[in-house]
Amino acid sequence: MAIRQMKAFVCCVLLYSARSSAVETSPEADCGSGPVVLGSLLVALLVGLRWTRQRRQLRELVRAARRIGDGDLSGRVSVHPRAPVEVRRLADAFNDMADSVRTCMEKQAAIVVDVSHQLRNPLTVLSLRMEMLSLSVEGKGREEADLIREEMNRLDVILGRLLELASSRTTLPVRTGPMAAMDLVTDRVVAWRPQAETRSLRLVVAAASSAVLCVDVTLAGSILDTLLDNAIKFSPEGGRITVRLRDDGPMTTVEVVDEGPGVDPDDFDRIGERFWRGAATREVPGTGLGLSIACEMAAVIGGQLTFAPAEPHGLSVGLRLPRAGTGPTVRSSSGTPGRRRPD
Repeated sequence: MAIRQMKAFVCCVLLYSARSSAVETSPEADCGSGPVVLGSLLVALLVGLRWTRQRRQLRELVRAARRIGDGDLSGRVSVHPRAPVEVRRLADAFNDMADSVRTCMEKQAAIVVDVSHQLRNPLTVLSLRMEMLSLSVEGKGREEADLIREEMNRLDVILGRLLELASSRTTLPVRTGPMAAMDLVTDRVVAWRPQAETRSLRLVVAAASSAVLCVDVTLAGSILDTLLDNAIKFSPEGGRITVRLRDDGPMTTVEVVDEGPGVDPDDFDRIGERFWRGAATREVPGTGLGLSIACEMAAVIGGQLTFAPAEPHGLSVGLRLPRAGTGPTVRSSSGTPGRRRPD
């Protein structure tokens, strides 16, 4: 930009020189207009150079903001000491904000690392005790001990993922692989059936599927845990929770249907918002974070959560997962949550 302005200025000077030559041969010319024109050109050049310098500094600010938006928290802005005071104040405020963001992110990562590490110690002790206990029981007790050990192993994997996430400071680690849809559903239903029985709820799988999914088994299982936990929590005692599977194009949908109070039709667009809870369920203990986290995890593994009213009452939540051979679209965990209300 500065080079182009210098060229324009040189052209203007040349034109002015040519005009001056013509003025010398014309006795009627105004001899006082030449210095005025030259002075105007110099003022225009100085203003242009100053504006060019300001634009360059603003572009640097935009680039630094984009770097931070892409996850590079080292982006900062440096301005010339003689830059306008407004630009210097803006750069200082931006750098202070970037420092605060980086400090907060580092503190959050440290908390995740500390919590995950501290939880692993008692989890290891519990796993060893369950291993010893399983050797001294037979029959039904042995089966229950094996199920408990499997859940402990899942928890250990989840804690490992949290440590990886805190270390990478980018996105949730995703490891996709083939998994039979029925095996995924059956595994989680068996794990949650004892909890359902404490409230006299029937937890049944009403439709089978031979589909093979291409998913991160741990994350997909965690999403189903949230759906089943909510269904058990909000269903009336003695009710029924139905789990269905159906193929939908390149996806397979796992549908969890409860007989609870459901969600007001005007509130469907708010399902998945952090800390939001429906009016009919606010008396039930909870934080309003479960479905929000589930929506984000669904988007990360290339899936989607859908919500629809159940008949005659209740809520139907569908988890759409990619089948093997269709190529899942793995997204960033900071992307748009995978949720959709019914058409």
